[in-house]
Amino acid sequence: MSDLSAPLGDGHTLLPDDDRAGLLQPDIATRQELFAAEQRNIATALLRPQPTLPVLLDDRYLRGLHKAMFGEVLARAGRYRRSETNIGIPPTYITEEVRKVVDDAATWVEHKTYEPDELAVRFHHRLVDIHPFANGNGRHSRISADLLIANLGRAAFSSGHNLGLPTETRRQRYLAALHSADAGEIDDLVSFARS
Repeated sequence: MSDLSAPLGDGHTLLPDDDRAGLLQPDIATRQELFAAEQRNIATALLRPQPTLPVLLDDRYLRGLHKAMFGEVLARAGRYRRSETNIGIPPTYITEEVRKVVDDAATWVEHKTYEPDELAVRFHHRLVDIHPFANGNGRHSRISADLLIANLGRAAFSSGHNLGLPTETRRQRYLAALHSADAGEIDDLVSFARS
């Protein structure tokens, strides 16, 4: 098995054999190549028509979105994970919990429970917390939140891109905001979404 910490000559790290097993593009060997392939796949997925609110707030659509985002790269794209991970809920509860999230979001919209930004961020946070897929949960949940906020008549979130920070620093701020939301404080994640 390849060692994730063993850089290649150009500084990129090899993917371990376990990660390469589910790839549909066998020529991908490094994390950078995987990320680039995923980004190309996501760019294509974003060309799909904007779903209506009832379509978006359906677990089948969310699985289909994941497949559209990662289906050219990952064999299990669009399928809920079947194994335990160090984050997320046990896999036996994923389907039920995702259905609860979409039902809750529909109720929040109907009753105007939260302002649109907070509503979409809470939706995003709940999806990340469930961690329904083996890969791509953060990107999937952020795009899902962008689709939701668009349905609520607002601009897509910038998710830290306006901060002018390096990617890794921006990622650390995002994770810190997620941890605050885990503790019940959603304001940092709402602020990050618009930063």
